[in-house]
Amino acid sequence: MGNKEFQAKDYVKSIELYTKCAQYAPANSCELPIAIANRSASLFYLNRYDDCIKDIELAIKLNYPKHLQYKLYLRAIQCYLKLNKQHLADEMLSKLQKIIHDSDIETSMKDSIKLKIHSITDTELCVQNIVQNTNDLLRLKSQIIFEENVNFPNASVNVDIVYNEEVGRHVVANKYIKKGDILFLEKPICFTLLSDNIYNLCQYCNCSNMDIPVPCTTCLNTFYCDNKCLSEAWTSYHCWECPGSQMELWKNIGLAHLALKVLLTCSTTKDEIKFNDIQNLDTPFDKLPAESLILYGITAIMLTTYLLEYTTFFKTNNLEDCLMKKFLDNRFKLNFNITTSSDKHLYISSLLLRYSLQLSINAHTITRLIPINGTEDYKDEKVAAGIYTSASMMNHSCDPNIINIFVNDYLIVRASRDITEGEEISNCYGPHYAKMPIRDRQYNLQNQYYFKCKCKACTLPELRYFVERFHAMKCRRCNGALCNINNFMYCLDCNNRSQIQSSNEIRKADEIFEAAQAAILLSKPVVALDKLKKCLHIRRAVLYKYNEDITLTLHLMGDIYKAIGQWVDSIMCFENVLAAIRERCGPNSRDSLHYLLLITILKKAEEYLNEIEEITNHYYGTWSKVYDDVKKKQKDFILISYNT
Repeated sequence: MGNKEFQAKDYVKSIELYTKCAQYAPANSCELPIAIANRSASLFYLNRYDDCIKDIELAIKLNYPKHLQYKLYLRAIQCYLKLNKQHLADEMLSKLQKIIHDSDIETSMKDSIKLKIHSITDTELCVQNIVQNTNDLLRLKSQIIFEENVNFPNASVNVDIVYNEEVGRHVVANKYIKKGDILFLEKPICFTLLSDNIYNLCQYCNCSNMDIPVPCTTCLNTFYCDNKCLSEAWTSYHCWECPGSQMELWKNIGLAHLALKVLLTCSTTKDEIKFNDIQNLDTPFDKLPAESLILYGITAIMLTTYLLEYTTFFKTNNLEDCLMKKFLDNRFKLNFNITTSSDKHLYISSLLLRYSLQLSINAHTITRLIPINGTEDYKDEKVAAGIYTSASMMNHSCDPNIINIFVNDYLIVRASRDITEGEEISNCYGPHYAKMPIRDRQYNLQNQYYFKCKCKACTLPELRYFVERFHAMKCRRCNGALCNINNFMYCLDCNNRSQIQSSNEIRKADEIFEAAQAAILLSKPVVALDKLKKCLHIRRAVLYKYNEDITLTLHLMGDIYKAIGQWVDSIMCFENVLAAIRERCGPNSRDSLHYLLLITILKKAEEYLNEIEEITNHYYGTWSKVYDDVKKKQKDFILISYNT
């Protein structure tokens, strides 16, 4: 079967196959350029001419066999002609003619190539080029309103960085900020991918346009979306990181790898503002236990030894020029005589130790949206760790007033509610008051970030036992939340203390719930539903109406009703779950969005769509695919309503 007879899906499969071949080809082998060249052919027949040209250039760079290179030049000429780039086609034609003239190709083959050239150049030009992937960043910049603060890089003009003795450096609003306003738009100094994503995402820009990844030609297990990202990464840090990639050193050392990339990036950057922003991040030297500090120090020494033994870092860099002269703070220049090798190594080790400690309390987890199988919903998947120096200036709150959105490696920080002038802009470092009890939040923050949180969620009496409310019994006096506080039963709503737990009923409900789960595993949905109804009846009689156990029972019932096609009953269950989620996480929360999407699938409920659009825009932005899906659904509803 000839190439032109293949269906598009066959070419897509062939691209995946040749990409796998490229990923597993040995370094400096002939298999690698051949796989890339074959992939370029598949891209050509999919009309992806720009991508085809990139693979042709890469195959030639990787030493594709010289006696066959004329095939690639012919294909490149075709691409340029179809893109209506006559001058580039002419340049490529000149190169091809020179190859024909200078090579040892047989005369009959030369004549055949000339005929092909004549056939190609006589073909009608085609300017259509199917673009498979949109440029998320360009789209993003066209849709956001953001004016940068000249005194606070990557931050909005509506916020300032200030200092006081009580909380140190922090970010405040210098004017009234509306919900949804963008407060930071920042690219990381650098980032490292989690090991599960090294083949799926570009290791320089974190984009997912990786159906035709470009591998580093030396280590072969580091991939980029194109040659530009590869080139930028190589000159910034990868030339010294590459030997470690070949030895697979970076898989299990976590933030230590990121600390190394920070050092290497700092040594090559010309941006002294960005350089000094890194140095001025908080460093918990005096708060860290001695044993932890020793472990960080040993890791820093090992990384320095790696640079010394396996890279050219110390040979090719003048440390005074590439690092010391960039510091605005003289504290980082003292006590090192870098004319001696030992002090050079000690100096680099000290910087690596400092960066490791800074990252332990300042690194951001980078996420991306992925679809949830079998639903129209999405979830955030952790894909990388990065360092954003300006966004790191925000202090923690267990009830933050911002949300973080990632587009590739860019971080967008938006106001999650209206913020008054002079109010502090606060992030959440993980422990959130709606998800974790105050005791656990304080413990986690003290252990990892070395401070005691004094935010409103930790100090206001009405929020002190917020999470406990959703594990509460039903108060017999007011039907409110009856909680076990320090071994005393206490109603959070009416303050009644003289009540006894219904432990026997709770135990009985738990046993029935377990039996229902067993019936589900045995594919007996009717039996399971009968047991869940009994369980729900007991739990509603003794538990607070928004108790997690009631919510879990309703969710499981909703899933079973959906599976057996009883849509009305399923919707009723999920709407009850939605009410509990709104009570705990807020009416416009991301948790609510999941159930709103689920209900609209079952009910085709147009009344929820505006709410879904508002939440989706807030948490993911108008530039996201999930927002596009919601807008499409709205249009479909309008068409259906119009036609009926």
